[in-house]
Amino acid sequence: MNIFFRVLLAFYAFCLAVISAIIMLITVKTDFFEIIYRNLDDYVFLNDSPGPRIAMFLIGLLFFVLSLMFLLSGVKSNKDKKAVSKHTNIGEVRISLNSIENIALNASRKVNGVKESKAYVKRLEDSVAINVKMVVMPEMNIPAISGDVQERVKKSVEESSGIDVKEVKIIVDSIYSGALSKTRVE
Repeated sequence: MNIFFRVLLAFYAFCLAVISAIIMLITVKTDFFEIIYRNLDDYVFLNDSPGPRIAMFLIGLLFFVLSLMFLLSGVKSNKDKKAVSKHTNIGEVRISLNSIENIALNASRKVNGVKESKAYVKRLEDSVAINVKMVVMPEMNIPAISGDVQERVKKSVEESSGIDVKEVKIIVDSIYSGALSKTRVE
């Protein structure tokens, strides 16, 4: 969910909290309802100016549209987020992000000096961004290994899937320590 929807949702939730607080106050204190009714009657309904009525209608319409928008965004399918589509002359090819992760893992593990790796793929518009977390062997040149992994992952994913790779981020999670706890024979 992007930032615009989050701000709208926060505004919507705040307004609903205020409305529900007013409803709770009305149930506890019934004369509060009479005050609200008199003010609405005096300033909105009996007023000769159509401005307050139009404002109330627009506020109601805004809440109705926001309700529909949030309802439909919850029903919307996430199927497109789990795959990248590639259009060809014959039709559409959908490649899952899991497949791209596996291609990236295989490429990263082939680099000399990488002990373990994990790949995470994020779908962009028509391309992907890949994060590779890896454990490297001790006494290895980390910048050289990182650059090699970036190049291999990008090349491998683009050649295998035909999908553009915007960026490959490398995270060196740790240095492989091996079997440090060997038992000592006396």
